Amino acid sequence: MEENEKTDQQHFSLASYFKNNQSISIHETSSFELFKSLIAFPHSESTESYINEARVVTTSKLIGSLKEDIRLKINPSITLIYEQSSLEGSHPPIQGFRNFSSTIEFDASVRLVLCEIMHYLNGDYTVKEIASFYENSEAKVIYALQPLYEIGFLVLCSQSLVPASSFHAHLMSTERVTKAEKVISIDTSNEESLKEILIQNLFALYHFTAAFPDHLSTAISQTTNDNLKEQLYSILSESYWYSNMLLKGFIELGYSKEQLKRITPSPATLGIINYLRWLAKTDLLSYAACLGILEYPEVSVDVISDISAYIQSEWEQIETLNLVSKKALEPFRKQKKLEFLSQKSQVSKRFFEVESYLTPERQEEIKNHTLVFIQCLQAEAHEVLGHINTLVA
Repeated sequence: MEENEKTDQQHFSLASYFKNNQSISIHETSSFELFKSLIAFPHSESTESYINEARVVTTSKLIGSLKEDIRLKINPSITLIYEQSSLEGSHPPIQGFRNFSSTIEFDASVRLVLCEIMHYLNGDYTVKEIASFYENSEAKVIYALQPLYEIGFLVLCSQSLVPASSFHAHLMSTERVTKAEKVISIDTSNEESLKEILIQNLFALYHFTAAFPDHLSTAISQTTNDNLKEQLYSILSESYWYSNMLLKGFIELGYSKEQLKRITPSPATLGIINYLRWLAKTDLLSYAACLGILEYPEVSVDVISDISAYIQSEWEQIETLNLVSKKALEPFRKQKKLEFLSQKSQVSKRFFEVESYLTPERQEEIKNHTLVFIQCLQAEAHEVLGHINTLVA
C-alpha cells in the first residue's frame, strides 16, 4: 500500500491505543426477542421490551498467527449508526451498530479508533499493513480488533486460525440473531387455532426437553476432557426431572398418563432431536453451537432478575388469553425460568473453552451445521402452522 495512506493522528494516538488496550467497552441494548422461549407465540398487547447493560469484551488468545495475512471487514449484515457531525466534509464517527434484535454503542475510544481506520476495514488490507501504517505491532492491532469480531461487528475475510472461544462468541452474536429473525411468532386471530398452536408448541417443548438428556449423554460419551465431562454430568443430572415436571401440565390439560405415552414427537420436532443426536455422535462443537442457538444469551448478574421477570411476564400474557388453565401452564413457566437460571443456560461455550484453535475449514463446517439447525427450527414452526391450517380448513 502507498506510504501516503497513513492517517494523520491529530487528536488521538492510535499507537498508544493499540499498545495499551486488549478490550473494548460497549453498551448493548437487546430486544427480548433474543430471550423468548421455544414457544413462538403471539400475545395481545405485546410491547417492545429491551434490556440494557454495559459490557467489556476482552481478548486472550489471538486470531491466527502473525505469519498469516489476516484481513477483516465490517459485517455486511449489520446497520451502522453514525454520530451527528457538525464539521462539514468530515466523515461522521461510527457510534455503534444494530441488527435484527440488538443495538450496540461503542465507548469514546473505540469510536475514535474506527474513525481513523474505517477505510482499512473493507477486507483489502491485512493486519500487518494496518500495523505498519501506525508503526505498531500486529499483535496489538489484533488485540484491538478481535473484540469487534467477537461481538459481530467485524467478520473474517481471510483463511485464518481463530481461537475456539472467540469463534463461539462471534457465532452466537450473529446466528442467535438469525434464529430470532427466521423463527418468528405465528400470527393468527382465530382463538381455536391459537389454542391448538399453543398445545402443539407445548408438546414440542416437552419432547425437546425429554430428549435433551439422551443426546447430552451421547455427547458426554464422546468427550475426552475430564473437566468438561464433570460439568456436563452435573447439567445432565439437573435436566432429567424437567420433562416429568412438564407432564404435570398435560395432566392438567386432561391427558391421561396412558395417552401421553402414546403421543410421539411431530416429524419436524423429531428431526430437530435426531439432528442433535447425530451431531452429538459425530461433531461435538457443531452440537454445542446448535445448543447455543437455543440458549439464553449470557447476561451480567445485574440484569438476571430482568430476564426472569420477562419470562414470568411472557407466560402471564399467554394466560390472559384464557386458552388453557393457569395450572396447566405453570410447569412450563417454571421450567423455562429454571433453565435460564441453571448451568444448562450456558452449556455450549463449555465445549469451545476446552479447545484451542479452529481451522478455516472447521469454522465453516460448524457454521453450516448451525444454519441447517436454524432451518430445522423454521420447519418445526411451519409444520405447526400447516397442521392448524389443515384443522380449520
